[in-house]
Amino acid sequence: MKSRKLWRLILVPFVLMQACKPEQIGYLNDHLRYSVAQIQVVQGTSISTDPLIANGSSTPMQVELLEVRNKATGSAVPEFLVSKEFSVYLAEVGAADLTLEQLAAKIGMSSAPAIGVNSIGGKVTFSPATEDIPPGVYTIDLQVSNISGTKIYKDALEINLIPMKPDSLFAATANTSVIGSESATTTMPSSEYSVTVEHRPSAENKIIYMWLDKEGEPFNPADGEVIRRAMLPSFADWSPFHPEELTDTAIVYEYPYFKGLVYPVKNRITVGASEYTDNPVANYRVMGDAVDIGKNINTATTARFYKPGTHIIRFKLNSVRRSVAKVVTITRDVTLPEGAGYAATPAVLDPTELEGVFGLPASEIVGKLGSDITYYAIEPDGTLNPNSTAAAPGHWFGADGNALNWGDGARLYSELKINDWVFNIGQFPDRNFAGDTFTLKQSLVYNSGSGIVQVIFVFNITVE
Repeated sequence: MKSRKLWRLILVPFVLMQACKPEQIGYLNDHLRYSVAQIQVVQGTSISTDPLIANGSSTPMQVELLEVRNKATGSAVPEFLVSKEFSVYLAEVGAADLTLEQLAAKIGMSSAPAIGVNSIGGKVTFSPATEDIPPGVYTIDLQVSNISGTKIYKDALEINLIPMKPDSLFAATANTSVIGSESATTTMPSSEYSVTVEHRPSAENKIIYMWLDKEGEPFNPADGEVIRRAMLPSFADWSPFHPEELTDTAIVYEYPYFKGLVYPVKNRITVGASEYTDNPVANYRVMGDAVDIGKNINTATTARFYKPGTHIIRFKLNSVRRSVAKVVTITRDVTLPEGAGYAATPAVLDPTELEGVFGLPASEIVGKLGSDITYYAIEPDGTLNPNSTAAAPGHWFGADGNALNWGDGARLYSELKINDWVFNIGQFPDRNFAGDTFTLKQSLVYNSGSGIVQVIFVFNITVE
């Protein structure tokens, strides 16, 4: 009995002491952290973290950035907190935006420090202003408060600031095709070409495309040795804001630079009836008459540009040599009688003249037609059309000299009879009248294996 009373006397003060303790309100963990210990940030880009992981702490948590420090030296880096201007999109730069004035309506200016910490939850954001911060590893100190109090968290997050590349080449491909054909292509192995990008930071804001043969000799776009591909996007479609410039060594595009945005800023284009988005592929053709293999070489590159200055893309063809085509023009004046129906008038060829041009005997010229020697119609825009539309090899032509099928619009035909060394030239009945004049062009192209030899036949036709 006495022992029970003794225990009661001992417990009473303890109970009284516990009852007098204030009740704890909320909780703030000593070990708050982010989902990553280190975040990698490329200079000049926007990226953010998730909020702090509460680890049982009471929310909401008020977070304040105290300092950004260089991890190696421990020195404060106040430049992170200085607000800087950079460009931002106000709206999508789409297919209809073709001028600098239209572009100005889609891109505006904003400003922010390189780093920001959301006051509720502690989400860390990085802005394009990081472009002005030297690369390196940094760390941040935070002050966090909630209902239970305030604590300071040293080295709450590491920042690995990575140098911004001036540009990136994402893809490069090449294939060959027969002159005058868009369908029969052969993929070139990657060993047969190489692509490099050179950045000249202090030069003008220009993007330059060059094509080199295996000896490093550049092809000449100004002379038509490199052209944009029909119905496929080129860089001119992604960057239409300044005129395309063709030189004897390159195709040049001046471009507007926007700090904080990746170029091309246009992410939607229309070429013909096709729409292309987000993938700025640039298609070009090295013409078959400019290379020793006698075939078109079709190149495609996808690149993006991050820094101002001049970027030079060099597409080197490791297995071909530049070879200027030998081109000879033979002109014939042909008179057709009005009302002659389909009857043909011959335009006679001189086989010795062709022997001298091709460097082949007449019999070999006949034998190689359809293999090493291809017969083409030359369209008004200079395109070579290998598809016969009259008795092969031959073509029907419209009034403007374009090759077409027999029927509506057909006015004249020209058919080569190689065994007789003659072109038979005639009319569609009752469509031509005295005084009408036309010019037709056809061509024989010989791929000698060491270059291209082309004979252009020009027929100046008068109806009498």
